Amino acid sequence: MMLWIILLSTIALAWTTPIPLIEDSEELDEPCFDPCYCEVKESLFHIHCDNKGFINISQITESWSRPFKLYLQRNSMRKLYTNSFLHLNNAVSINLGNNALQDIQTGAFNGLRVLKRLYLHENKLDIFRNDTFLGLESLEYLQADYNVIKRIESGAFRNLSKLRVLILNDNLIPMLPTNLFKSVSLTHLDLRGNRLKVLSYRGMLDHIGRSLMEIQLEENPWNCTCEIVQLKSWLERIPYTALVGDITCETPFHFHGKDLREIKRSKLCPMLSDSEVEASLGIPQLSSSKENAWPTKPSSMLSSFHFTQPKPTKQPRTRPPIPIICPTGCSCSLHINDLGLTVNCKERGFHNISELLPRPLNAKKLYLSGNLIQKIYRSDFWNFSSLDLLHLGNNRISYVQDGAFINLPNLKSLYLNGNDIERLTPGMFRGLQSLHYLYFEYNLIREIQPAAFSLMPNLKLLFLNDNLLRTLPTDAFAGTSLARLNLRNNHFLALPVAGVLEHLHAIVQIDLKLNPWDCTCDLVPLKQWLEALSSVSVVGEVLCASPDRLARRDL
Repeated sequence: MMLWIILLSTIALAWTTPIPLIEDSEELDEPCFDPCYCEVKESLFHIHCDNKGFINISQITESWSRPFKLYLQRNSMRKLYTNSFLHLNNAVSINLGNNALQDIQTGAFNGLRVLKRLYLHENKLDIFRNDTFLGLESLEYLQADYNVIKRIESGAFRNLSKLRVLILNDNLIPMLPTNLFKSVSLTHLDLRGNRLKVLSYRGMLDHIGRSLMEIQLEENPWNCTCEIVQLKSWLERIPYTALVGDITCETPFHFHGKDLREIKRSKLCPMLSDSEVEASLGIPQLSSSKENAWPTKPSSMLSSFHFTQPKPTKQPRTRPPIPIICPTGCSCSLHINDLGLTVNCKERGFHNISELLPRPLNAKKLYLSGNLIQKIYRSDFWNFSSLDLLHLGNNRISYVQDGAFINLPNLKSLYLNGNDIERLTPGMFRGLQSLHYLYFEYNLIREIQPAAFSLMPNLKLLFLNDNLLRTLPTDAFAGTSLARLNLRNNHFLALPVAGVLEHLHAIVQIDLKLNPWDCTCDLVPLKQWLEALSSVSVVGEVLCASPDRLARRDL
């Protein structure tokens, strides 16, 4: 018993005490490149060329004989040309995030045979062609979130046999082609925030094989009819912990807002039996054979974007290395990789978060949706500093104390949808400097105070749809880096550009549908601002409600 206490104390200390970084003392043994900054860390050469005004890779004229990482974020490159990287053939990682890239020519990556990581996030790419990634046969990690990708050709990943992590969240992908994943063995796949309505089994899900450890499918407009049974059946065959988050139905209306996994197949497809549906969609029957069993090793690596290729290990037959401490009435599962917990307390009748006892160690994901919670206090989240996801959707929350989330410095996703919140203030978000995703849809929000979101510099997605908003204050989005904004179905007659929309420098997608827009002189700045955006950035039509002569006309 004493040994367990010592072990737990040591682990708890490690989770709460920052580990000082030890600088690599190795001296530079290769030239750098002006105006970039170079260093050696962990025996790798790092070349930092961020925000240097480069418009073309050819401007980097130096080459390096040892493996290196190249950082090129926040430059001004619009296109990658054929053979751009031939002289950079020893790169193991290249970061091209936030460059406004619009096109990648065939053969752009020729010569990069040892490249393992490629970052293309926060650009303007709208297509991955069959030849986009030629030359990257060693690639293990591809991140392309926050682009405007709306088409991926079926052979785009056919030469990437070593690809393990694929991050495509927050794009405009309406469908995935057959056999897209035939040549890869993904462990982590992120498809959140696209326009997917269904995923087919044959030629798609059947290729996302037994190596899968984590998949994210949230915030897509899933169409929960007969056809989606193939996705539901596939989800029943993978480890419970492999799916992160909910799959929420958008249509038909009677399933709107419901989690697909909680809907019986007989409700989705009432005219056919389960076996008939599966047979018609080409879904094989579940096998009890251990040979066909999926791995049960879960992971939370994708959400943190720090990928280490998993080593094949035998499944442990003994108890986990630490005891799982789980709140009474909840269920918990352990992430073997980081000893973090997913704590599931959905629909358990909790009235207060203080009822969660005993407090779990190192909880990473906490699901409290569908309870009876009315108020959130500063004291509620002591001992939850490791959380990266907190789901408080569909409670009865009307009050959030200023600084309520101040003890959650690592939180990336916060769900407060489906509550009774009427007002948003800057103090509510104190301490959420790491937050990426914030969901407030289906509340009663009437007022947002100036600079309400300014304490969240990393905020990428904000859902405020289906509220009671009539206006937005000055500096509402100042200090954020929003890529997706949903303002659908409020009471907006107009929206100011000066001091409000002008702060949306990184916007990739905005939804303004179902508002009673007053198409008079006051709306001209909004019209001009929308016209300056890419046509794929504006979701649907912006229809005038008044004056009568312009009713139902697209702005």
